[in-house]
Amino acid sequence: MSSVLSSLESLNGLIAFASAVRAGSFSAAGRQLGLSASAVGKSVERLELRLGMRLLNRTTRSLALTGEGEVLYHYANKVVSDLQEAERELNMRQRTPRGRLKITASPLLGRKFVLPALRDFAMQHPEVDVALSLDADRRDIVEDGFDLALWAGELENSSLQARRLGSYALVTCASPRYLAEHGVPGSPMDLACHCCIHYRHPDNERLEPWRFRDGALPRSTTPDSALNDVAALASAALVGLGIVQLPDYVVREDVVNGRLLQVLGNYSAAPTGIFLVWPPMAAQVPRVRVFIDFIAKRASQEFSTPGTAITATPKNE
Repeated sequence: MSSVLSSLESLNGLIAFASAVRAGSFSAAGRQLGLSASAVGKSVERLELRLGMRLLNRTTRSLALTGEGEVLYHYANKVVSDLQEAERELNMRQRTPRGRLKITASPLLGRKFVLPALRDFAMQHPEVDVALSLDADRRDIVEDGFDLALWAGELENSSLQARRLGSYALVTCASPRYLAEHGVPGSPMDLACHCCIHYRHPDNERLEPWRFRDGALPRSTTPDSALNDVAALASAALVGLGIVQLPDYVVREDVVNGRLLQVLGNYSAAPTGIFLVWPPMAAQVPRVRVFIDFIAKRASQEFSTPGTAITATPKNE
């Protein structure tokens, strides 16, 4: 005897069989399933042929289970009940944001921007369970099953969808104490005479290059020291260990309050875009859609020049 679930047709037969027993007739089952009575009857007949046994004794007025039919109905009824419950759950999720929301973000954006926003999001949407992964390297969001990704960088054409949340500028800065002791650099070329603390990628030990307008570069590309944590870089600058280059949203408060002073402002590179990226069709899921709207509104308060939806995905730098 072949497996009862060897094909989609067999599953359809199980549903028709269980529905007919529940409803008491093929015609009543057909009305529930949106099928004709003959279509329901033929599905049950094909199921019986596949199993090699009779499941129902039919009369013009009623259906009666055989002994084998009683055994199968016990299990088929569970299958149909589970399918109906799954359908109700999916319909509810289409109306109400709920379920697990998987997000990947760069460690810096995740810690400085996404994490502080999650409490407010949870209060607005308590049935959504956010799972945030902080990844130094960009993940394949489709292959790895992520609903959303938050990245910074240029965009290239792709089947993925993205929304520009805004942009940030890189700020070259140091503490007033350091600049008083070592002087203020007048151009990127002067950095060769200063202690420059660079960011070192935590996974591959790559140094993040400093960027300036018009391709201006320091005389020396060798840093005096390097750290693999952005917060540590900011702390190093605050205690006067040297000059750092960090996104403006990381050091904004310290610059406003005078704890850090910006240098080489006339040589600042063009702002870098910040993008929210998601797989095609994902935004139709309520929990994804409400997070996109929520984080876009939040970004308008944090970053400059928020943008609109486009078809693209960030390109690795």
